[in-house]
Amino acid sequence: MDKFEQIKMMELVKVEDPDSDGGMTLVFQENKILKIKIVDGKLISQFV
Repeated sequence: MDKFEQIKMMELVKVEDPDSDGGMTLVFQENKILKIKIVDGKLISQFV
C-alpha cells in the first residue's frame, strides 16, 4: 500500500471510464494520475 501514499487524502478531480486504453484513469489534485486496467485477469495500477 506504500505505492498509494502519494495520493492519500488527495481530492479526486476527474474519472475517465473507460479511458483510451480500455481501463480507468483517476486524476487527483496536483495532477497525480493513476491508471487502472485488468491484464490477464489481474488488476494493474500505474502512476503516470
